Amino acid sequence: MTVLRNRPALARVVDRLTQGQDRHGQRWQLQVPCEGEPFTVARPLLHLLGLPTFGLAFAISVLTTYGPVVLLRLTDSTAVVGALIGGEGAFALVIPLISGTLSDRLPGSPAARRFPFVLAGAPLIVTGLVLLGFSGSFGGSFVLAAVAVFVFFVGYYLYYPPYRALYADLLPRSFYARAQSSQAILRGAGLGMALLAGGLLLSVWQPLPFAIAALAVVATTFALVPLLRVENRCPNPLLPYETVSLRQMLFHDAELRAFAGANALWEFSFSGLKSFIVLYVVSGLGRSASLASAVIAVVAVAYIAGAPLAGRLADRYGIVPVLRVSALIYGTGLVVGVFPDTLTPLLIGLPFVALAGAIMLTLPQALAFSLAPRGSEGAAAGLQDFSRGIGVVLGPIAVGVAVSAFHSEFSSTNGYAVMWPVIGIPVLASLLFLRRLQPRGEAAAYATQ
Repeated sequence: MTVLRNRPALARVVDRLTQGQDRHGQRWQLQVPCEGEPFTVARPLLHLLGLPTFGLAFAISVLTTYGPVVLLRLTDSTAVVGALIGGEGAFALVIPLISGTLSDRLPGSPAARRFPFVLAGAPLIVTGLVLLGFSGSFGGSFVLAAVAVFVFFVGYYLYYPPYRALYADLLPRSFYARAQSSQAILRGAGLGMALLAGGLLLSVWQPLPFAIAALAVVATTFALVPLLRVENRCPNPLLPYETVSLRQMLFHDAELRAFAGANALWEFSFSGLKSFIVLYVVSGLGRSASLASAVIAVVAVAYIAGAPLAGRLADRYGIVPVLRVSALIYGTGLVVGVFPDTLTPLLIGLPFVALAGAIMLTLPQALAFSLAPRGSEGAAAGLQDFSRGIGVVLGPIAVGVAVSAFHSEFSSTNGYAVMWPVIGIPVLASLLFLRRLQPRGEAAAYATQ
C-alpha cells in the first residue's frame, strides 16, 4: 500500500478498478458476493481474479513447449531435456503442499494470507523465463538454462496454490463450480495463445516468447492489486474457521483422501494422453503431423466449450454426480479407442469424449474447495497439485512402458493403441473413489437462485 501512496497515478488506476466506473454507460462494482446473492454480483471480481490464470497458463505453456527447443540447442541429450521439463511433476509433489498449507496459517485477511506467496513466486517465474530465453546469449550455458527451469517451477508452485485459494476465500461455496468454468476458459486461452504464437515469436528472436510470457505474468499479477482494497461485507464470512494440517486432511478426512486418489488417476490419464497423442497419430496411424495438430485443435475447442457447460451442470446437478457421469463417459471412450486402427472412427467419437474430459478438467478444484474445512483452502489447493504431480510423473512412464511391452500385440499401430486402455482404465477406476463422496449442495443452491 505504501507503493500506491507514493505513486498517485497508480493509486487512481487501482481506485478505478476497485470502486468501479460510472462513465459512458459502464456500471460495475468490485465486491465480494455473499451467499444467496446472484452470480452477476461476482462477475467483476471473477474477471479480475481470473487474469493471473491466463498469465500463468501462457507462461508454463511457453516454457514446456518451447523450452525444449532452446535446451536442445545447448545439449544433444533428449533424455536430459525430457527429465528437466518433466521434473515439473517432482516440484508439484513438494512445493504446493508447503505454500498452500502455510498460506492458510498466516493471520489477517485472505489477501494478507495469500499475497506473500504470490509476490514471492512471481519474480521467480519472471526470472526463470528471462534466463531461459537469454541462455543462448551467455556463452550457450546449459547449466544456466537448467537453473532457469528450476527457478521457474519453484516460483510457479509457490504462486499457484495460494492464488487459487483466493477463489475459495472470496466466493460462496455455491459459486465454486461456475467460477472454475471461467478460470478454465482463461487457462485454455493462455495455452492456445502460447501454442499458436510461440513458434512464430521464437523464429523472430529466441528470447521473445519468454520475454512476453514474463510480461504477461507481471501484468496479470498486478491485476490482483485491487483485491487489497476489497472488503468482505458478508456476515461472519470466515466462520467457522478451521485450519488443519495436511496430515489431518489425509489421515482423518476420508473424502479428501478419495478426492486425492481420483485426481491422481485423472491426471495420470491426461498426462499420458498429452505425451503420446501426437505419436499415436503420426507413428501409430501413419498420418501427418498437421493432422495430429488438427486432432489437438478439436480437443482444444471441446475444452473451451466444456468449461462453461461443466459449471452449469454442476450448479444444476452437483459436482460429484457430474464428475461420476463424465468419468464413465470419458473412461469408456478412451478404452474403446483401442479397437480402431484408422483415424475416422476416432474422429467421430472424439468431440463427445473430449467434452467429457473437459468437464473433468474443470471441476476438480471446485470439488477440493467444497470438501476442505473452511480456512484450509490453501492446503486443499496444495493437495490437488500434489495428487496431480503423482499423475504427471507416472502417466507418461506407464504409457511408454506399455507401448514397448505390447508392440507386437498391437503391431498395426506399432504398439501405440495400447495407450487407450492404459489411460482409460484409471479414469474408470476413479469411480471407486467418487462413490465415497457425498453429493455437495450445489444443486440445492441452484434451485434457490
